[in-house]
Amino acid sequence: MRHARTFRGAGAVAVVAGALLLGGCGIQETEVIGAGSPATVEAFGGRDRLLFFRSPDGGLNPVMLVNESAIMIGPDYDESGTKGDVYSSGEDRPVPTDKLIMALLAGPREEDRAAGLTTSLPRPRRGGMAQVEVATGGQVTARVPIALGALDRTALRQLVCTIAYSQDSTGRSTVRLIGFDGVAQQDTCALDPA
Repeated sequence: MRHARTFRGAGAVAVVAGALLLGGCGIQETEVIGAGSPATVEAFGGRDRLLFFRSPDGGLNPVMLVNESAIMIGPDYDESGTKGDVYSSGEDRPVPTDKLIMALLAGPREEDRAAGLTTSLPRPRRGGMAQVEVATGGQVTARVPIALGALDRTALRQLVCTIAYSQDSTGRSTVRLIGFDGVAQQDTCALDPA
């Protein structure tokens, strides 16, 4: 019986101490604050500089190619992205679409990866370059240095949306892709990254 009283006494002390800790430190009670969705990367203005990467939920997220970014291009381009000519865009001029495609194929930057962004696109074949032609009616044809035959829907949309927004601030251009494997795909981007 003596042990039971000690236990009850210890339990009462624990309840009182807990009440003092929770209520006695002067912190006001607040409502629950939701954590929201996973981190994303915001893109502001400059829709002709958007690259579209895969978000953690499987959708697409636009990322602005900033002025300080250098795009690795040229015949010596390799998978590490450390060789080749460097193209740096000026703030007052748009980035050419072929350069945006190559930046997209290079994959997300470190800060974009930290935000959970990835790519569904393979690296370009060694020495491959993108070539872009714009028809009078606004259709864009892009020859890309990757095979299109095995790409999933997300990968194709990454390319189409990046190209469409480089040509039109509403992203409504029709884009025809031609891979080095001879496969052709045509689509439009149905996203509003505002």
